[in-house]
Amino acid sequence: MKEKLFIFIFLIIFLLALPNGNILTSPVFDQDTASPKNVLRVVLVELFVREGCLSCPTAEFCLEDLAWEYGTKKLILVEEHLWGDGYDTLETNARYDWYVDVDSDKRGTPDVFINGLTKRFQGLACDCVEGNYTCYKEAIDKELTQPLLVELSAVKTPHPNPLSQGEKKEGEESPQGEKEEEKVLNIIIEGTVKNISNTPLKDLAVCGMVSKERDEPGLYCYAQDIFPFQDIPLLLPDHTFNFKFTSEISLDQEDDREKEKLHLIIFVQNLETKKVLQAFYVE
Repeated sequence: MKEKLFIFIFLIIFLLALPNGNILTSPVFDQDTASPKNVLRVVLVELFVREGCLSCPTAEFCLEDLAWEYGTKKLILVEEHLWGDGYDTLETNARYDWYVDVDSDKRGTPDVFINGLTKRFQGLACDCVEGNYTCYKEAIDKELTQPLLVELSAVKTPHPNPLSQGEKKEGEESPQGEKEEEKVLNIIIEGTVKNISNTPLKDLAVCGMVSKERDEPGLYCYAQDIFPFQDIPLLLPDHTFNFKFTSEISLDQEDDREKEKLHLIIFVQNLETKKVLQAFYVE
């Protein structure tokens, strides 16, 4: 009898020690403190460089190594060229001017932005390669642990679409003496931004880039096209915003290897703080 009473008392104590003291109560998911398990934080790293910059190869080496280490499920690296170095565009120069005022004395390359203005390294973080690697990695790891406020998804639809008959590529002729048509790849990207937090979100916009991969240092994944911002109205909890971008990239439509070297990135950024909330690599 005493043995049965002891077992009974032990079971009561065990049940009371469970969370909330109730085995019938399931844990409640709180969006303020955690993100859904299937939504991961992705960090966008923008490296601004220019040809002839002596310090740029060190930053490139460290960040390209980290990009391979983390993969696009955690880290997206885009290298944006500046100031007429032959690989820059109007969009890359304009984006740098948006980050750093033209009259600022804190301009120069390399310039690293981790999730926009969340963390910036103007110039090198330190003199040795290993030190820069560690500094970048710590900043990236810190961002990966931050609460996720938005869920971002997108798909691409590539449409080979040659120019209409008569629109020829200037200065290029076929063996018969006729100029050949320029080959343009239209890439359509469509997706949604969802507020997965418990508070309304404002001052947000969705943007995107098309980058191209090359083997040379500084051209690991350099931006070729940057889409204009699409402003997101006040986004209430559990509400979504639909977006669509179209990019035209000139390349040989029949060369699948060239298409595989194109990388499409979408990201959500706060226009006031210039911080990136989430990035997404479009497979």
